[in-house]
Order: sequence, then C-alpha cells, then structure tokens
Amino acid sequence: MTNKILVVGATGNIGRHVVTGLRERGADVRTLSRFAGADTVAGDLTRPETLHTALSGVDSVFLLWPFLTADGAPAVLDVVAQHARRVVYVSALSVQDDESGVWGQVEAAIRHTSLEWTFLRPGGFATNTLEWAGAIRAGQPVRMPYPKAARSLIHERDIAEVAVLALTEDGHTGRAYPLTGPGALTQAEQARILGEVAGRPAVVEELTAEEARAGMLAWADEAFADGALAYWRSLVDIPEPVTTTVAELTGHPARTFTQWAQDHVDDFRALPAAEVGERYVAAFRAGRKDQAVRWMAQDVVRVAPLENGGKHVELRGLAEIMANAERLTRDTEIHAVAVDGPYVHGDRFAVRFSFDETHTPSGQRSTMTKFCLYTVADGAIIREEVSYFDPPTG
Repeated sequence: MTNKILVVGATGNIGRHVVTGLRERGADVRTLSRFAGADTVAGDLTRPETLHTALSGVDSVFLLWPFLTADGAPAVLDVVAQHARRVVYVSALSVQDDESGVWGQVEAAIRHTSLEWTFLRPGGFATNTLEWAGAIRAGQPVRMPYPKAARSLIHERDIAEVAVLALTEDGHTGRAYPLTGPGALTQAEQARILGEVAGRPAVVEELTAEEARAGMLAWADEAFADGALAYWRSLVDIPEPVTTTVAELTGHPARTFTQWAQDHVDDFRALPAAEVGERYVAAFRAGRKDQAVRWMAQDVVRVAPLENGGKHVELRGLAEIMANAERLTRDTEIHAVAVDGPYVHGDRFAVRFSFDETHTPSGQRSTMTKFCLYTVADGAIIREEVSYFDPPTG
C-alpha cells in the first residue's frame, strides 16, 4: 500500500487495534497524540491549527471524536479536508441518518466537507462495563440504573476490524455500517458474566434515575446525561437491535460479551499492588488518564497541598478528586508528561510525574514535578498522597 493513514485515538480501546490491523496489512500508519513521541505526531483536536503537520501527506483518516459535544468539529474537519481524501468515523447506532446528538452532528459536519466518508455506527461498547471493574474487584455491589436495560454490546476488536477494511479496501465510501454484538444482554446479565469470569460473583444494586444523573453530571452536561438515561430506560422494554454487519464484512461472527470478559479478565480481578502500579503507569504513558482512573476505588482518598499556603487537604471520593483536578488545571496547557516508576513496596507503589506546562493566563512555561505514593487494597488504589518538588503553576 502507498497511501498514508492517520489514526486519531491510536492509544484508545479501538484505535490501538486499528493500528495493529493496519500494520499487519502493510499500511503506512501515522498516529496522532497531544504529545510527540517515537511513533506519534503531535496535534491537538481542540486547536485545529496544530493538525497540519500530522495530516501532511495523509490520504485517509480514522477518526474518534473524544468530546461530549460537536463544538469545534467543523474547524477540525476543514483542516482534515485540506489534506486527506477520506475519513472513517466512529459514530453511534442511535444516529439513524439524522443530526441528533454529538455523533449525528459530527456526521453532518463530515458530510459538509469534500471528504469521502464511511461511518461506523456501533451500539454499546463492551468497554463501557469497565466502570464496574472497581466494584467487582473489591467484591462490592455493582451500582447502575435500569439493570433490565438490554444492550447488544460490541467488542472493540470487531469495530477495529471493520475500520481496517474500510480504510484499506474499496467499496465502503458513502456507507454507514450498524455494528453490534451477536446478542442483547441486560445490564444485570452483563455484571453476572463479568463476576463469573473474574471468579467474584457480582451483586447488582439499582440506582434511581436521579442518583445516576447526579453522578453523571460530575463529567457530563445535563443534555448528555438526560439523553443517556432516557435511552437506557427505553432499552428495558425494547432491547438494542442486533445486526449481522460484522459477520457480513469480516467473515466471522461478532465476538460475544463472554469473549470480551475473558479478554479483559485481569481488569476485574483483584491484582497485587505491583501489577496495579504497572497498569496505572502504562495508562499514563499512553496518554490514557481515563484508563488510569479505573484503577482507583470510588471512595479513594487524596491528600495533597492544594492551597492555603501549601497546607495538605484531604479529598474523598473519585468524583470530588476529578472535579478538583479539572479546576486546578483549567488554566494550564500540558505539553508533555514524563512518568518514572512504579516503585513498589508491599501494598504501596510510588510514581514521579514531571509536567512540561504553560500557565495560559501569564504565558509562563515551566516544569512541575510531583511525587505520588499510592496504597492498594483489593486490587484498587484507595489512597494517594502527593508531594510537589516545585509549586504548582497558578
């Protein structure tokens, strides 16, 4: 093959399999990241002007849009269309050729460019059940709204295989492919399978819609939370549809949810501190903070000098910690992160992080280094103690 393919989201659950599949076919692959590396080109989707270098000489783009709104998508796609000929975009089964939701809006933005396109419209991602991993590892109840909502969850490898075909073969332009697993399972059934595979029976505890909404608002806006809850509620009476598209395109049936659970069994087992540390650090090195956070217990405690003259403040609960981190970094642009560790001793491990960052209001660029000590119990981080070598910017 001679065409160069840019993979956006190459370190993610789908993207890493897309990269592997393309390279197995001999494709000329380039990957995009906020931080340049040995195999990546730097670029930031929130700053379209930074994408020209990554797109130079590129014929095709695999696109995962990582945001909860379509704001900025037209500007990004305008830059993509200046360089590339076609795009394969991971959309959603719910789009149905309209412009509803973020996925439909990004599809519409793509249609308004000169790009040749293929839309992959998967149903629920099996990887979304990783949010239950901490509870299953700790033997705690799996809390969810609408446990009888039935979804045809799809393995990320099946999405990636279809993406590779669309990127390397003719005949996929202008097609929108609905992609699902081979059957629909209720959320309660999903939790049961995960517990059985991990050897830790899972007990389901139903959340009210109001409780679930309050939790979602820690990371999503009201429109997204309300839309998601309404969709899950509808799946109690009308399960998510099941398609045969994966089999028709790849020649093999879509992988079952049990197969997915077996592939990810270590995420649901209570691993020792050394393995938790290795996986936590690997996620940070891959630029996947979202994956790193999955190794933290929901009631994790963080002790760090936040303000008040460096006085150590204790934060309790993952939601509070994440909200505070977002507040502290709101005026910071991070250019690169160096990670050293983990340094393991017993049920603890330590990591040193060095951030090359700019305080955007002042334009001052500096290096901030912090040392974090983590305590692990039941395969999850239950405590983080932070010390700064340099005072945090701002």
